[in-house]
Amino acid sequence: RSVLHHALRMPRSYEFTHHQNGQQIMADVHAVRDRIEDFTNKIRSGSWRGYTGKVLRNTVCIGIGGSQLGPEFVHEALRADQEASLAAEGRTLRFLANVDPVDFHLCTRDLDPAETLVVVISKTFETVETMLNARLARKWLVDGISERDGADCDDIDNKDNEVSDIEKDIVMRHV
Repeated sequence: RSVLHHALRMPRSYEFTHHQNGQQIMADVHAVRDRIEDFTNKIRSGSWRGYTGKVLRNTVCIGIGGSQLGPEFVHEALRADQEASLAAEGRTLRFLANVDPVDFHLCTRDLDPAETLVVVISKTFETVETMLNARLARKWLVDGISERDGADCDDIDNKDNEVSDIEKDIVMRHV
């Protein structure tokens, strides 16, 4: 399945307007990028909070291959940028690609689930390793929030569904 990475990096004025199947894609790509930017700005500003109302200070990115390496390379590159480093103060970003309970523990051991956003990065959401880690992360979030804040699992599921609806709205259908 073609993901058209180049289209994701192109400015709005880029002339590549059709997918190989004849679908127009650049307007869709930029509409999704705009929604992603809006969502990430809400996370950064603290106006979008976790289930308990706490500011989301930690992010765990789950993926494998390019879905993990690309974002991690960008993160590493931006660590050298003074403006980006200042903007990231007080925040933690971790990457998880390995299906290993020890790796998961090392990734999350000092994070508060109530202050953690888990982002699953995948082209198809069918990669076994990614989906195993996603399920493990969901369990960690639900168990951690339930233990610390006395939350009901059904309430957490409702918040999870709210985020899932946003994610469904952000998913690109053509790229």
